[in-house]
Amino acid sequence: MHKITEVLPASPAARAGLYAGQSIISVNGKAIRDIIDWKQALALPVMRIVALDKVEQTYIVKHESGTDVGLVFDSPVIDQIHTCRNNCVFCFVQQMPQGQRDTLYVRDDDYRLSLVYGSFVSLTNIDDECWERILRERISPIYVSVHSTNPDLRAFIMQNHRAAAVMEQIKELVSHGIAVHAQLVLVPGLNDGPELLRSLLDLTALYPGVESVAVVPVGLTGHRTGLMHLTGYDAASARAVLREVFAFGTRMRRKHGVSVVYAADEFYVLAQADFPRHTWYDGYPQLENGVGLCRSFIDDFCGEWARRRNKAARARPVTWVTGESAQFVMRRLQHIVNLEGGAVDLLVAPNKLFGGYVTVTGLLGGHDIKAALTSANLKPDTLVLVPDVCLRGSMFLDGLTFNELSSHFPELALISCPTQGKELARMVQEG
Repeated sequence: MHKITEVLPASPAARAGLYAGQSIISVNGKAIRDIIDWKQALALPVMRIVALDKVEQTYIVKHESGTDVGLVFDSPVIDQIHTCRNNCVFCFVQQMPQGQRDTLYVRDDDYRLSLVYGSFVSLTNIDDECWERILRERISPIYVSVHSTNPDLRAFIMQNHRAAAVMEQIKELVSHGIAVHAQLVLVPGLNDGPELLRSLLDLTALYPGVESVAVVPVGLTGHRTGLMHLTGYDAASARAVLREVFAFGTRMRRKHGVSVVYAADEFYVLAQADFPRHTWYDGYPQLENGVGLCRSFIDDFCGEWARRRNKAARARPVTWVTGESAQFVMRRLQHIVNLEGGAVDLLVAPNKLFGGYVTVTGLLGGHDIKAALTSANLKPDTLVLVPDVCLRGSMFLDGLTFNELSSHFPELALISCPTQGKELARMVQEG
């Protein structure tokens, strides 16, 4: 049974009478094991839900097929999360600062999160029963952290001898019609260069079963005491990776009509290189992994801004909050707006929460933004657009809430802005 922690107001579940504290027993006569069963149940427009508090009750929930009914459970997979038994040399969780929320230290490695949320899994922590279920039910797509197809090297990177079998696992998934999206997190001198070429050759040989391969730079925080010494990429080494990925992707386009292999946006930022055109990304198969996000954002912003060009820009001053890496993109958009009479400033917030090489906007803490705003000395009534990618619900990673941040700056108008180009263009015009 799975406990309901929240029922969203005015949702189909709320209208049916379900409430927090109850536990789901079954839907339409079938037991719900986990998030996969729940998602399958949501496909039915009428759900006969049996729930238990002190007594069992049956509720009829009507909704549009496939849409959420407004129930929040005590776990994102409904069942217990499968945790990771690897000890990766660049594990981000092991580089977390101390004193944060307990959930930030959970090392998940759950194929169900991969299916539902696009999270990457190693495949080393799946038992025989789960593996048989994946193949039997053709649970697809699955996002796999490969890092290297060299068995010995992958086992070293993950500090787990089971990691060596990844290519056999991926081949079996593909043979059962399961789509695989792979990522290679690169560490200079460890799995790039000839090892990167080997991994790309092995993985793309399984196309279209392996639909895409993302090449991502390692993320190193300032909290690596006692961990293996690793270095990150600089401009020169990032350009070398881009040259290799572009050459390989070009070969794939000639052969298959799509790039298959894509470099994460962060490589382009590090190399201070222009992002490819949108056609290179073939529908953005790994957008949530930071692959093509900047190109998509730029195109969406420029398209919406051009559509609104005849409207006068806002007279009210606007400040965009961003992380250090995204300023490469945001300054270009700021220039477009201000050339046409806008009043947009850019506020770049250094990441003190994680430190090290962490510069992406989504990992800014609330106190990082607070410190940047305190030193910025903005004019009263300035509209401050804080990217919603920094928030998990109403809370920043470091536990500060958005309302708490706003209360420190009553003279400013702080708004959580969706991290979509169209929405940013609209909010600059309309507020």
